[in-house]
Amino acid sequence: MTLQKSVSCVESSVAWQMATKSFWANLPKPIIGLAPMEGYSDTAFRQVCKHVNPAIVTYTEFTSADGLSHGAKRLKEKLAFASSEQPIVAQIFGKHVETFIRAADVCQEMGFSGIDINMGCPAKKVVKSEHGVALRRNLDLAFQLIETLARHCTVPISVKTRLGWSDSSDLVQFGIGAQQAGADMICIHARTYKEPYNVPAHFDPVYEMKKQVSIPVLGNGGITSVDDGLSKLGNLDGFLIGQASFGNPWVFSSSPHTFEEKIPLIIQHAEWMVESKGPKFGILEMRKHLLQYVKAFPGAKQFRSALCHVSNIDDIRISLDQIAHHAAHYEKLS
Repeated sequence: MTLQKSVSCVESSVAWQMATKSFWANLPKPIIGLAPMEGYSDTAFRQVCKHVNPAIVTYTEFTSADGLSHGAKRLKEKLAFASSEQPIVAQIFGKHVETFIRAADVCQEMGFSGIDINMGCPAKKVVKSEHGVALRRNLDLAFQLIETLARHCTVPISVKTRLGWSDSSDLVQFGIGAQQAGADMICIHARTYKEPYNVPAHFDPVYEMKKQVSIPVLGNGGITSVDDGLSKLGNLDGFLIGQASFGNPWVFSSSPHTFEEKIPLIIQHAEWMVESKGPKFGILEMRKHLLQYVKAFPGAKQFRSALCHVSNIDDIRISLDQIAHHAAHYEKLS
């Protein structure tokens, strides 16, 4: 398989380029998607997940509105996508109304199905700059950003955030305010900023917020499978799967029975990575994915060193074939 993609992506998104404000409301329910994850949800991995389940919605990695508004070529290349990834939503972050408008224009020109405002990133550098989840402490600005893009853009505007800063006491207020400002969908990561990722996600506050708004609401956080997501769906309109997809894009469908059956898609992942990021950086980036692909495999430890030093597609293919041979032995025993 080959990938045909351009930075603009306009020609490759004919089926979705006329996305309307009712995009989220009109999607079949429950909505299932790949969560935006910096360093992971790039075009190569998005294509892998869409190959497993073409019905899912995908998001870009979060991208600086400030940088994008100044026409940064590197950031536009970061946002590039293939037609197979549609419907795809561009996620941007920042705090300046003017740069949000210019960044949104770039995203619309590229043919995205929607634009998502990141109001949930807990990274220290992001929060220190008053971006991401820090906007939950400045609701006037948060709602102004939403309203500005909702009025300016023809594509739907969504928001991804958390339960709150240290608790969920203002979540309903935020949901109502975001809807009134013009948000077409809200996705809630069911942890607060203060809670680490090893704290179980709690969805009850999200269910309560959904009762107070009419726009679609998605849940996110600690969802390990489609069945797990469905069990936590409650009155929500869908859910996003994040870290559970690392090394396991089959989380969006059913997993192959053997490691050998996984190899073609892993190789395709590497090829898409090289095509989008170049042979050197693409392989370097692919190494972390390879380690994730074999993470739960019995006896994988002895192959990790080789996977950390692959330098081309042939190296990857050789290492995976060796692992498949080793895996067959365990599979026979089981």
